[in-house]
Amino acid sequence: MDLATDEATSNIAYSEIVRGAFSEAEVQAVAERARQRLGGKASIAFVFASCDLRQDLTDIIEIIQIHAHCPHVVGASAGGLIGVGREEENITGFTILALYLPNTQVTTYELPSAGDEGWGTARQWNQGDITSWILLGNPIMMGEQWMSEWNTLMGNSPTYGGLASGSQRPEDLFIFTENGFSDAASIAIGFQGGVKLHGLVSQGCRPIGEPLTITKADDQLIYQLASVNAYDQLQAAFNSLPEDEREKAQGNILVGLAMTEYVEDFSTGDFLVRSIIGGDPANGSIAVGASPRVGQTLQFQLRDREAADDELREMLLQAQASLSSSPFASLLFTCGGRGQRLFGKPHHDAALFKETFGFMPTAGFFCNGEIGTVGEKAYLHGFTASGVLLVDA
Repeated sequence: MDLATDEATSNIAYSEIVRGAFSEAEVQAVAERARQRLGGKASIAFVFASCDLRQDLTDIIEIIQIHAHCPHVVGASAGGLIGVGREEENITGFTILALYLPNTQVTTYELPSAGDEGWGTARQWNQGDITSWILLGNPIMMGEQWMSEWNTLMGNSPTYGGLASGSQRPEDLFIFTENGFSDAASIAIGFQGGVKLHGLVSQGCRPIGEPLTITKADDQLIYQLASVNAYDQLQAAFNSLPEDEREKAQGNILVGLAMTEYVEDFSTGDFLVRSIIGGDPANGSIAVGASPRVGQTLQFQLRDREAADDELREMLLQAQASLSSSPFASLLFTCGGRGQRLFGKPHHDAALFKETFGFMPTAGFFCNGEIGTVGEKAYLHGFTASGVLLVDA
């Protein structure tokens, strides 16, 4: 259990991981601890729960509302739970981050397919002094096209979050509000005033080879890079690696698309990373999971544990240096392909948050896809750690 507080009028946060099967008494005790530490009431609670708690979720929500005096409860199913410095993979339980934000207007919207009912009021609210959005999505309904519509309709408001996870069966995945299970594609949680949300997206890659200008492309196919066929440029990037790195690079080379051309020296963090989904040596093309444009800069990227560790460390240190005050809470949305599977040991991403910012109330989960703003747009990512640091405004 974790707490951050200064004064009764300050932003306050409380988090806890609750392990094991549903227990009404235990959930009530958690909610009461949250209420006590938050000074009597909460503004919103983020709850991420393992899929096997689905049948108990209505009770969990009601108990938190009543005993934490919390009007808003939002969350998603989770394949693993995140707390302060800890990542509990494949366990039964839930993690909670309860926030008291006395100077902040918090609102939630359930958004189905883009443009459907619900978007109008969200768009109107978005015209105010938006700090940021958190999106919790259903992976069956929410994809790249949904995110494209989000960017078009909602503008460049910073956006972070994750997609429900925890099961291979779509019917076991869920998102929810205080009203229960949601049939929407996404739950959007918006903040106005009183708090600043500082987001970061660590895509877990490092650039290899040289930055190259796309000189011929059609939709997802890239034919030429710097007037040389793209397939040969991919081979050249692979061959630029030391021999002892080439074996682990098989299947782990991706493309990085520059978010802006106004960079003198491109480095980690300047690219939107996307998968290579095919290649054709006959015509020299490669197919990528995006629609790059002629004139855009591309650099191949290598994904491995060292790159993922280095990038997240660097981003957290940059955030620490740039923030005017220490965060009082954080949310962490990390890919199900990270954790012990990538790093060979538990707690990696959460431990780096704690190492950088100390004992800061934190909750999050292992996702089916992560959401984060890169450049001026929000995207769906994979193998990514998308984090949100909450700071007094």
